Amino acid sequence: MKKIGNKMNIFFIGNELLLLNYELTKKMDFKKILTISIVVLLILVGVAIIIGSNKDRRVFFVKNFDQSLENSIKSRLDKDYSYEIVKIKGKVNDTILIVPCEGCQPVKLSGKINEKFMNKFGKGKSIMRFEPYKATTGDLKIIHKIR
Repeated sequence: MKKIGNKMNIFFIGNELLLLNYELTKKMDFKKILTISIVVLLILVGVAIIIGSNKDRRVFFVKNFDQSLENSIKSRLDKDYSYEIVKIKGKVNDTILIVPCEGCQPVKLSGKINEKFMNKFGKGKSIMRFEPYKATTGDLKIIHKIR
């Protein structure tokens, strides 16, 4: 008999919780629910626009150190940019050269690499160059973008 009583108490507590939730949602005004829904929708749309608008970017995975790499990104005429960015992450067995922008000095990197180069940029072409230099093996991820 105790088991039946416990089941009834649990069932009764469950009904009380359901009744409490119903009372809380009943007290929430329709305008509040609508406002919260609109705010959440606007946040999601904003995040989608920010993520989707970055078309001016290229990603390279370098595993073959026999060739150099040059990449150029043309700016769109209708858009103003402020930076050209080159990110390099990975490992190499010896020295590599990276020229993060047109007119920049080459930078030597070796070993474990996690670097970011930012340069002011307006319009035109953003050019990035990678030279294997002395490195023969490794694994690199290079991101070149303009913002």
